[in-house]
This record gives sequence, structure tokens and C-alpha cells, in this order.
Amino acid sequence: MNTLTVKNEARRLEALRQYQILDTPPEQVFDDLVFLAAQICGTAIALINFTDNKRHWFKAKVGLGVQQMPRDIGFCPFCIETGETLVIPDTLADERYASDPVVTSEPYVRFYAGVPLITPGGEVIGTVCIVDSQPSQINDEQLEALKTISRLIVRQLETRRNLTELASIKTDYKQAKEALQESESTLRSFFDSAPMMMGTVELRYDDIKHISDNAASAKFFGVTPEAIKNRFASNMGVPQKYVREWINHLRQAEETRSPVSFEYLHDGDAKKWLRATVSSIAVCCDSPQRFAYVVEDITERKQAEQQIREQAALLDISTDAIVVRDLSNKILLWNKTAEKLYGWKAEEAMCGNINQLDNKPLLQQEISQAVLSNGTWQGELQKHTKSGKQIIVESRWTLVRDEHQKAKSILVVDTDITQKKQIEAQFLRAQRMESIGTLASGIAHDLNNMLSPILMSVPLLKAKVSDERSHAVISIVENNAKRGASLVKQVLYFARGIEGDSPKETLRDRTVLQLKYHILEMKQIIEQTFPKSITVEKEIQPDLWQICGDSTQIHQVLMNLCVNARDAMPNGGTLNISAKNIFIDENFARMQLDAKVGSYILLSVADTGIGISQETLERIFEPFFTTKEFGKGTGLGLSTVMGIVKGHGGFITTSSAKAIGTKFQVYLPAVNTDAIRQEENQEILTGQKELILIVDDEASIREITTTSLEKYNYKAITASDGIEAIALYAQQKNEIKAAIIDMMMPNMDGATTINTLKKMNPLLPIIAVSGLPISEQVLLNKTYKHAAFLPKPYTTQELLHTLHQVLGHGAI
Repeated sequence: MNTLTVKNEARRLEALRQYQILDTPPEQVFDDLVFLAAQICGTAIALINFTDNKRHWFKAKVGLGVQQMPRDIGFCPFCIETGETLVIPDTLADERYASDPVVTSEPYVRFYAGVPLITPGGEVIGTVCIVDSQPSQINDEQLEALKTISRLIVRQLETRRNLTELASIKTDYKQAKEALQESESTLRSFFDSAPMMMGTVELRYDDIKHISDNAASAKFFGVTPEAIKNRFASNMGVPQKYVREWINHLRQAEETRSPVSFEYLHDGDAKKWLRATVSSIAVCCDSPQRFAYVVEDITERKQAEQQIREQAALLDISTDAIVVRDLSNKILLWNKTAEKLYGWKAEEAMCGNINQLDNKPLLQQEISQAVLSNGTWQGELQKHTKSGKQIIVESRWTLVRDEHQKAKSILVVDTDITQKKQIEAQFLRAQRMESIGTLASGIAHDLNNMLSPILMSVPLLKAKVSDERSHAVISIVENNAKRGASLVKQVLYFARGIEGDSPKETLRDRTVLQLKYHILEMKQIIEQTFPKSITVEKEIQPDLWQICGDSTQIHQVLMNLCVNARDAMPNGGTLNISAKNIFIDENFARMQLDAKVGSYILLSVADTGIGISQETLERIFEPFFTTKEFGKGTGLGLSTVMGIVKGHGGFITTSSAKAIGTKFQVYLPAVNTDAIRQEENQEILTGQKELILIVDDEASIREITTTSLEKYNYKAITASDGIEAIALYAQQKNEIKAAIIDMMMPNMDGATTINTLKKMNPLLPIIAVSGLPISEQVLLNKTYKHAAFLPKPYTTQELLHTLHQVLGHGAI
């Protein structure tokens, strides 16, 4: 069995395919050539054989009854593979060929001579061969004749292919000619029926000669298409100024070899705006230059543009900001007032999306949906300008539809009402203050008349009683009556818009005070007047510093905070009043806006009541804001507290959690008497290069905490949320010795972060920091070992001391 392994077999098969000879009917020329081969060589069988990838196929044959044979038998594969003539005088005498099926069975080949059929490209596509059933010989003349016949076969294949390609070219030409004729017919139909003026002209003798023009062009000149042919523009009444203008543009098109467009106003029976485009046409060198032209009547467009410009001018002088945007939020119109109001130029606004210019894109989407559903929307919106300034606008949105009543765009008209709102707020505040002032002025006289007899009766009562307990009760009545008179005066000041006392009164009334006496007195009042279900606790530092202040005002601060705590515990609870010395360092001051470095007294009032929501917590110091029922609260208590504390140079912080409680911390500056900074006497607790993980979403707190720790011999790494903290700890578990974690963070809060870290390492020391009430964090401290809570804001000394404890260097 033979196997054909010709190099570049794919290229050989492609060459055979191009002749399109396989499986074709017999052709006389090939039959004649194979007959001639058999006669010249005197053999019984002669073949023209083409070999593809599966078989030998016989285009012409003599003395053989089959049309084809499998590719892997016979002797032609040897001839094709070598590309040389193959002669086998006796197949049985040569062991290479003796076992081939064509030798051992029909047609019992004993003699074979084959010449390869080689294409002009050098590919062997088959053979011409002679075969006999008897051993034989072939002389040189016969062999040369057989080679000549092989060349004739290839030449005939080439001729046959060329004739086929020529026939295909003729067919393609015929089809192209028919398509061209159809295109010309279509073009002529379009040319004749086009509403625009079209045609060809020549430049002749400084004039324009019309060669061919469509019906629209002829109509413009008032003649027929036949009458306009070969006529000059000047002979048809065209003004010379138009002829000269056209000639200039035609010459420009000739020089640039590109189309030239221009617009002009044509003066005729009716003025018309025309837009012409001219381009040169290639012609023979001895022919005049020809040009194609197209002229469009753009009068309506010009009028529309003029109308739009007039309308735009009206929009620009409007006092309202007018914006038109499409349904994908792209800005289509941005008038001058919008530029002035928002700060973005029209080109800036129209290059972007309207959501990029608004700080509340979700609200914009909601309004857009409402406009698409209802057709209009109107309301007040808070927006910001390019510079970041907050403004309030009265916004009116209208849906614009196209001629098919399909939603097309949205018209937005914004009126700046910022100043109007400010004036309204001032007016309302003035009305409230005027009402309070009128009320206070009306009752002040009566209150003082009621308090005066009490104050005058006190000396008489003291003279009539002798026991110490009665004297103490009478003293309480006297002190509170005096404070009542002072409170009436302060309400009058507040109602008239005066914050605190006048300078003279401040100098006169403020003295050096010791807060512990105020706390003890307040505890006594609470125990006598508050419900028995409320337990009072006090914590006063023994060496408490002093402050410079107004005794009545400080008493008022304590009273207001304690009354609020009482109202927050309708079912009872614990009220804790504490005071201690604190030195606010740079670390603390960076965390609290109103704080300054220095010595303070920290006065705390904490309850275990119902708590305050975060939304309400942000407004509790606003004048007239109250969460109490109508008639049970004026909304002046905490605003008065804030005013008094700030008037004393201090500040106040608040933390609260629902169902846990609320804590007010009042920081009042300590006087420079005998008070010595506690921190100076305390031992500085330094680290031993321990690596501390700091987790806080506030960058400033991470920065100042890192600086503080590194200053006292610690190392620090930071994370902005719980997810990042867990990833960092997983990477550096063996190096991190403790973690400082804020309880309120986005993505993953502090409690979840602590739980996860404790699962990874139950012995990891953790400091939880937060502005939440300490009562909430007690649970945390009881649940985990090696954990502590540090309330914000905290000093460096407090941080170092707590860290020292959780690391095992001291008791927690």
C-alpha cells in the first residue's frame, strides 16, 4: 500500500481545484491526447490521471473500464511525490511494486510508465501514464513523446481555465453594465425630481454656461430644462454680483480640488437665503473645466435660527435660571441667569451631565420620574453653586413633548429664594422673640411681686425659729427665691436678643466658684423634689479646681440638665452628677472643635433614660426646639445652657443611645489659682516599640493618635474601617500587640470588628473608643478580657494610661 506524502499538499490541492477539472464530462481534446499516447508507445492502456486528497480520477482513458481508484494504490503516487518520470519494465521483478493491488489483481499491471503533470507554478496535480499486462520497454523517442503529451495536457488545462475566467468576466461585465444602467436611470430620476437645484456648468469667458440642469433649477430661472441648456447666466438676467461671486467659488473649488460651500441672500421677487455647494469635475485636458452644483433653499432655516436667537435673547434677560435637559440628563440649554446663579458657564454645563452639577442626584431622579408621570413638578430645592455655596431655589419642572406627543425633554425654571428664606427666618425669629419678650415683660412684674414678699418674710421666719433644720429649710427658700429673680432677669435678656449679661454685670456677678457646693446643693434639691424612683449619684474629685463664673447661671445649667434627665426617666433610673479636673492637650483639642489647650473642670450629668435619636441630637441646642408635648416645654432650656457655657469660655458635648441613656459633659475653664496640671505630676507611661492597630474613619483622629503613640515609643498602623482592619491584622497577626477601635464606622462597625478580631485572637488587647454613653460599653468590658473603653474625646495621657493597662502593665 502506498501513501502519498507530498510537501505543501494543501498548495497542490488548491492548484488542482483552480482548474475545475474533477468530475467533469469527457472532452475530445483529452481523449485524443490519451489515444495518441497509447498509439505511440504501443500499450493496451493509457490514462490522464488527476489525484486529489482521496482518489485517482481519470479524465481520459484507453483500455480501462473504471473511472477512478483509491489514492493509496497504483504507481502514480510515486510519480507525483518525486515529480519525476517513473518507468517500471516488469513490476514482478521489483519487490517495491510486486505486491501492489493493481499488480496482483485487475488490471494485472506488469509494465508502467508515467510522466507528472506539472502546473506553471510547479505543482504536480496528476500524471499521464501508459500501462500493459506484459513486461515491456520504452525507448527515448517514446518517452520524449509522452513528456510532450504531458505538457500539452497542462497547456490545455490553462487554456480551459482562461476561457472559463473570460466567460465569467463577460458575465460580470454584463451584470455591471446592467447595474450601471439601472443606477444611471435611478440617478437621472432623482436628478430630475430632486427638490434642490442641481446641475453642471462650465466657466466660459468670465461667465457661467449651463450644461445640464434639473427641473428645480430651471424653475428657479423661470424656464424649462431644455431652454436653460447651453445658456449663459448673464443672459438669463442673473445680476453681475452673483455671477462674480459664483465664479470666485468655482475657481476656488478648481484650485483646491475639494467641494466649496457658501451661503448668500438672493434678491428677487422674494428674498431667499440659498446655500450652494460646488465641486470640480475631471474632464479631458482640451475641454473647458466643468463643475457640479447643488443649491438648497434655506430661507425657512434662517428664519427659524433668527427666531431661536430672539427667543434665546429673551431667555438670557430672564431673572430666572432656565435649563433644558434631555431624558438622559444631558443639558441642552443653560441661560445667562443659570450661569450667574450656579457659576458654571454654558459650555461647561452642556459638556456634562446635570447630575454632576447637583449634590443630590437621587432626588433629581425622583423628580424626573414624577415629571414623566404627571407632566409637571414644583417645589423648593437646596442646591450648591460651583464655588460650593448653598442656595435655595423655587424649582418648576415641565415635560416637553414632540409633535408625536412623545416625551422629548424637561424644562426647568429655578428662582433663587435664598435671601427670601433668610428674611422669612429672621422675621419668624423676630416674631417669636417679640412674643416671648411681650410675655416675659407682662409677667415679670407679677413674678417679682410674688418673690418680694417671700424674700422679705425670710428674716422674720429665721427670727421666730430656733432649730437648725428649720433654718436650713428657710435658707433654701431664700436662695431659690433670689435665683428665681435672677432667672426672670435672664429670660428678659434672652427675649430681647441679649446673650448673657452686659459687661458691667459680668464683672460684677462673676466670682471664683467651687462647683462641688453647687453639686451638693443640687443633689439635695433633687432628693427632695424628684420622684423616689430616680437614684442620684455624685462623684466629685477631692482636689477639684475652681472656675470663674456666675453662681446663678451655673446653678441654672445644673438645674436644666437635671430636669431634662428627670423627664427622660419616666419609669425611674439613675442620675449621675460628677466633676473632675482635666487638662485638655493637643490630642483632645484636635478631636473637639471648641476646645483649647488648657486646664478645665469636666462637669458631667448622665441618665439611664430613654435616650435621644441621632437626628434629634443634632438639634437639641436650637432655640425653641423641643421634643416634649405641647405646653410642657419651651425649647429654651438647652439653648440657654449652651449660651451660658460658651459665655464662660467653655463648651459642651453630648452622647446618647436609644433605651440606654444620655450624657452631657460641660467643660469649664479652670482659674489659675493653686491648680497644678495633674499631668505634670503623673508618670509618663511609654511603650516598648509595640505595634498598635488604630481603626477610625476620621483621618484627623488616625493622624493625631499615630503621632501621639509614636512620640511615646509605640509603633502604629491605621485602618479607615473594620474590613481594612481585619485584612491588616490577618497579614500582621504576630506583630500587632493591641488595637484601638472606634465603635461608629461605615462598612463594618466597631462591635462587629471587635467580635471578628476576638475570634481570630481571643487574647488580643482592645481599646474601644466612642462618644456613646459609657453604660453601653460596660457590657463590652464584661464580655471580653483584655478590653477597655475610652470615651471620646480623650487626652494623650488617658490614651497612654489605658493602653498601658490593656497590654498587661497595670490593672484595668
